[in-house]
Amino acid sequence: MEDVLHRIFMAERWVDFTNLSLLEQTRARVSKSLIDGIQLNLSTEESKKLLRRHVNSKTNLVTMFVDINNSTEMSLSLPDSEFALLVQCFAQEVSIAVLGYGGYVFKYEGDAVIVLFPAEDDDIKACKNALKCSKAILQIIKEVINPLFKTHELPEITVRLGMTYGYALVVPYGNNLEKAHIDIIGSSISLASKIISIAKPNQVLVGEHIYNILLSSESIHNTKFIEINLDPTKWKYLSHSDPEGMYRVYEYTEN
Repeated sequence: MEDVLHRIFMAERWVDFTNLSLLEQTRARVSKSLIDGIQLNLSTEESKKLLRRHVNSKTNLVTMFVDINNSTEMSLSLPDSEFALLVQCFAQEVSIAVLGYGGYVFKYEGDAVIVLFPAEDDDIKACKNALKCSKAILQIIKEVINPLFKTHELPEITVRLGMTYGYALVVPYGNNLEKAHIDIIGSSISLASKIISIAKPNQVLVGEHIYNILLSSESIHNTKFIEINLDPTKWKYLSHSDPEGMYRVYEYTEN
C-alpha cells in the first residue's frame, strides 16, 4: 500500500510522506486537508475503465457501501463549508484505503462512498480484501480523522459499512462506451444498500454470500461472524440459497 500511496502523492505533486508509517502519512494528509483543503483529486475513472471491459455482461463483485452516520443532522448544524470539508476528508481517506486493498471507487453519493472489489478471478481474496479494508477504514477514523476533527472543532464521525457478493450486469447508457454513463444492475448492489440501512454506528455488516464463501474456504478462523436478528415485518428479502428463507446478514468482527 505504501507504493500505491507514493504514486498518488507523486502524481498529485504533493509532499512525500512515504518515509512515515501509514497512519502517520494519513495524519499528515488529513491535517493538511483541514487547513488547505482536500489534497487529492478524487475520481471514479478507474472503476469506469474496469466496468467498460465487462459492458453488457455479468461480472462478479464485492460491493461495499460506506456512509457517515447522522450526516443530515450535521449538515443542519454546521456551516456548509465545514460540512463539505468533513465529507471531503472522509471520502479522501476511504478512497485511499480502498485503493490499497485492490478496490475501486464506483460512486460518491453525498456522504456515502460506493466501492467495488473485482471477484472474477478470486472470490475469496475479494471478500477478504473488502473485510480488511473495512477494518482499516474504522481504524483510520478512530485514530486519525476523529482526533483531528476534534482539534479543528469539527464533530467526530461514525460510519456504517455494508457489503455483499454477487454478479452485476454492467450496462451503458448510450452507444459510445467512452462517453456513456456506465452503471451496474443486480440484486447484489441493491442488497448492499439495504444492509447498510440497518447497520449501527461503526458496525460492519455482510451478506450471506460473503459469509458462505469464507466459511466454505475455511478462511474465517481469524474472524468472527454474528448473525443479525432481522425483523421479518421490515426485512422481506429472500435468501438466494434458501428461497423459502430470508436473506441472512452477519456482523463482522475480529477475534
